[in-house]
Amino acid sequence: MKPTRKSALVAGIALLVMAVAAGFTYGYIHNTLVVPGNSEATLNNLESHQFLFTLEILGWIFILLCDVVVAWALYVFFRNENRRLSLFTAATRIIYSAILGAAIYYLIQVNGTESVNIVMSYLHNFENTWSLGLIIFGFHLFLLGALVLKSKRIHNFWGIVLVFAAVSYVIIYSSKLLLPEFENQVIAVETILSLPMAFGEIGFAFWLIIRGGKPKIVFKQANG
Repeated sequence: MKPTRKSALVAGIALLVMAVAAGFTYGYIHNTLVVPGNSEATLNNLESHQFLFTLEILGWIFILLCDVVVAWALYVFFRNENRRLSLFTAATRIIYSAILGAAIYYLIQVNGTESVNIVMSYLHNFENTWSLGLIIFGFHLFLLGALVLKSKRIHNFWGIVLVFAAVSYVIIYSSKLLLPEFENQVIAVETILSLPMAFGEIGFAFWLIIRGGKPKIVFKQANG
């Protein structure tokens, strides 16, 4: 198996596994345990479901490791076409992973903490740090979209979708950090854009698994 095909499969599979892990870790566990605006209920949930909270932390660590794998695999996949841009793209994902690691540290600090104020402070720091990381992740997707648009092996559609997702990430999570007074409006916009944002990376993951690195090349000129 050629390195480009192997790296495409690794990246695509890791992206899909990570999407499932994120849905369970954040979408289910975190949103079940953390009750917005109710610190007492949140603390009670964390104390009553310590195993579930530990599982969340392990889930985040697993996601971080998957991000590192994806960064490496995408670099290998694109390096022969544009080594400098592919390296820069991988580096932004590694930076995002490092920031995610800092966010996970705040969750680890919650274990064993009985003070409501301190627990909520750690959870708030987790959300803010992760939001900062997702802004960097948006820049990563923008660079990935640029790589796709420059590639002769991939249809422009995927580059456009990735760039759209990138801009959405930057706008939404910058707003969360800089405009907390508009939290409800930002959440509404995030709800609307969540589907196209998810489609960008998940859809490209399926392309990597199905078509990425295969010897038969379909040039953009042939696609119109």
